[in-house]
Amino acid sequence: MLGNVNPTEFDLRFSLFGIPVRVHPLFWAVSAYMGWSPNDIKMTFIWIACVFVSILVHELGHAIMAKHYGWPPEIVLYHFGGLAMFQPYSGMTTQRSIIVSAAGPLAGFGLLGAVMFFKFFYNRYGLWDNLSQQASFYVSNTFHYLYFINLYWGLINLAPVLPLDGGHICEDICKAVKRNGGDVLAIQISMVAAGGLAFYFFKSDFRFAGIMFALFAFFNFQAYQNRNNVW
Repeated sequence: MLGNVNPTEFDLRFSLFGIPVRVHPLFWAVSAYMGWSPNDIKMTFIWIACVFVSILVHELGHAIMAKHYGWPPEIVLYHFGGLAMFQPYSGMTTQRSIIVSAAGPLAGFGLLGAVMFFKFFYNRYGLWDNLSQQASFYVSNTFHYLYFINLYWGLINLAPVLPLDGGHICEDICKAVKRNGGDVLAIQISMVAAGGLAFYFFKSDFRFAGIMFALFAFFNFQAYQNRNNVW
């Protein structure tokens, strides 16, 4: 729905588990904007690193599952987060589609579990005592950022809003339950959910999230109008 971003000469490119990964410059810029800390630039870089690792793990969840089903994937990290793109040449079913969509959030929750385990390990064996006060501060904030991103962003991503994973899962279920017009029903649910979340985030002073879900509501409204024009 938000589309892809054309490649640039400044893209970072590498491969993980045989899966091509491309990082657009806007990914770094938006991440820096969201976590900007003018009083301590190191905290900004720690935030960017945590966002990068978390979103990459999330997209790897989608990509690895798609690759498992024989659909060669590609990952792109861009201004709105990330995309795991693949072409299901054959064997696509509702169940497989839901599994691929759910694999991203599950990978993020798996990373969250690992973060919580290592934090417990650090606390249990007093490893904080071996660190300087400054190092302890940075490590503690790294754990906090990873916890926040993978828990709260993971839960938000499961909202029934297209183009989020929860929206795709909702769309698959709607199409399975209502063969004629299931896609339209999914868009209607997405519009209402996106509008409600945008209102909540603006009211709670989370402006970036509010703007994002307001855009989702607008894009879904456009998609709904296009469907009506087709019919």
